[in-house]
Amino acid sequence: MKSFLSIINEIIKGSSLVFKTKYKWMLFFFILWVYRVSCMPADASGVARGLQVGTTFGLLYYAIRISKNSISKGLFKTKGPNVTMTWYLVLALISTMWSYVPMMTFFMAFEKLTFMIVFYAVFSQFKSFQNAERMFVYLMVGVIVFNGIATRVMGDQSFIGHDLQQGSCAALCFSYCIGEYLAKNTVGKERYDMLKGAILISVFFLVISTSGGANASAALGFCVALLVCGKVGWGLLLLFMGIIFYLFADFREDMFKFLMAGKSEGDIKTSTGRTSIWKVVEELGKQKPLLGWGHAAMERYITDKGYMPLTDLHSNFYGAYGSLGYIGLFLLLVHHVTAALFSFLRRMKPGYTGLLCAICCGTLNGYSYGYLTGKTAIITVVYIAVIMMTFIYSKVKFIK
Repeated sequence: MKSFLSIINEIIKGSSLVFKTKYKWMLFFFILWVYRVSCMPADASGVARGLQVGTTFGLLYYAIRISKNSISKGLFKTKGPNVTMTWYLVLALISTMWSYVPMMTFFMAFEKLTFMIVFYAVFSQFKSFQNAERMFVYLMVGVIVFNGIATRVMGDQSFIGHDLQQGSCAALCFSYCIGEYLAKNTVGKERYDMLKGAILISVFFLVISTSGGANASAALGFCVALLVCGKVGWGLLLLFMGIIFYLFADFREDMFKFLMAGKSEGDIKTSTGRTSIWKVVEELGKQKPLLGWGHAAMERYITDKGYMPLTDLHSNFYGAYGSLGYIGLFLLLVHHVTAALFSFLRRMKPGYTGLLCAICCGTLNGYSYGYLTGKTAIITVVYIAVIMMTFIYSKVKFIK
């Protein structure tokens, strides 16, 4: 409990200090942006959309002021995972030319590229690993807590209720922190306490968000952490549980109910009805198989043509195929493989075990949540921050 309260207190104190620096407007615009995507429905009024556009351009403006080369360096001069993400998003931006909804496609792609630039501008200011990681963890925890409190204060969410983007952010944060906590790569007490506090907060919001996909993704992140960190005993226990899980149907059903809160085994086999959406995506995708319908555009086409009302295709992979065709899907798969391999090869260095766990978590979560192929959500920016840290950690030094 002490670690839980301590990290929240540190975030509040740190935010207060930031408002006295040159970064104050970036923080101000970022808080407004998170409020917009967490608490204001896009169709409520033009104010919501105007706020999202205004805060995005505000963030870009101050990122360039802080780091004049942040566009070229943040997008094209970073290593593996960031470059592959840039390729995918540049194709998404170009798809404006053939998109069903050109303006929406342009902005959705532009917004994601903007956050890559913003995170490069901010995190490249740090020279030590400890400070860069602390900022990164505080960013994740801050977004989770703000979203969790704001949606409930505004009456948009009950205390315990389904919140996919909140649960997904918590899963990424949990996966990173548990990976680093178990890796013990030159970990001191202060860092241990920070990671432990973030783990507790993440688990709390995972539980109350009741997102089955997020729970399963967090479980994968934890499994990767055990395997990479050489926890043989825990690995054998996990294997034993897997055998029991396979052999005994009642136990399997109980575990389904825990991990996939509020869903039956039948729901899981059809991804809670998502397969009906994906069948439509497959059929429409055949009409434009190479380059798709435009980034974030197919869900609008499906809605307008009366198939079913949609705001999300509920899968990064089906979303990539539907919006950018086989080329977009290939680029997205290349990105995920590159990101995981890049982090795995550097797992002995501080930070990279956690990043590997978070990347695996985010990849699995993308099976049932189109956070990279549709509208930009808080999980989108947290995942982009994870990817940017694969580059930042290669440039900072661990101060003993």
